[in-house]
Amino acid sequence: MASDEPCLIASKSAVRGQISGKQDLVVEGRVEGRIGLESHLTIEESGSVEADMDVSQVTVRGEARGDMVAARSAVLHATARVAGKIRAPEIVIEDGAKFSGTIEMEVELPAGIKAGGA
Repeated sequence: MASDEPCLIASKSAVRGQISGKQDLVVEGRVEGRIGLESHLTIEESGSVEADMDVSQVTVRGEARGDMVAARSAVLHATARVAGKIRAPEIVIEDGAKFSGTIEMEVELPAGIKAGGA
């Protein structure tokens, strides 16, 4: 039987490799590699992720480097430090968050507006 409790990578832990699954994941430590989840990834203030991420939702309070694809939403809190590409239908970047990279949102543009500028 699946647990509703998220999986935790504690602050003094480091993981290198590929993480996949259906359970929520909370990173307080360090992850390097690739993360593929059918659930919610949370990177806490003490957390550091250097990986390509393919998840349902992502919440960043700490540091993230790599391409981030979220099927539902990506939220960068004021304490977030993110470098890379973010692709999600809903993206929230709070005041104070540090972000360097590109954002892609799949949205329908009003008639007469071309994607990519004028």
